[in-house]
Amino acid sequence: MFLSVHSIVALTSIKYIHNPLLLFIVNFILHYILDAIPHGDGDNIDNGFKKENLNYLILASLDVLFVLIIGITFYKTYHYNIYSIIAAISGAILPDILWGVYQVTKFKFFKWADDLNNFAHQIIKYKTNHILEYFIQFIPIIICYFLLK
Repeated sequence: MFLSVHSIVALTSIKYIHNPLLLFIVNFILHYILDAIPHGDGDNIDNGFKKENLNYLILASLDVLFVLIIGITFYKTYHYNIYSIIAAISGAILPDILWGVYQVTKFKFFKWADDLNNFAHQIIKYKTNHILEYFIQFIPIIICYFLLK
């Protein structure tokens, strides 16, 4: 899933969990639970650019920008503790950062992050149309909307 979806889930968890360390841990785990849902990211972004790494860089940059916008907006709207916000978002996006570091560097130290990422994405083997899988990412966003009310 996109980092922004993971971040929205993380920010929603702040309503229910107030300890920054616990927020980090819970959202680190939630990241892999969400990744188990077929969500169509990364499998077909090779169109439009000649270099696959450039595609990932552009996509990741936009996603990080959205995470910053969402985090700042959430802080200004709900006035939760900034440390809780940082801990929740950090836990939610760290798995993809670690995976990305491994993908770019192939450092053996980060191989576990790649293995865990691949495992999470293979739990549910159901595949459908990529467009539908992208729309599945709206489900956690909609659930979070109602949980924040």
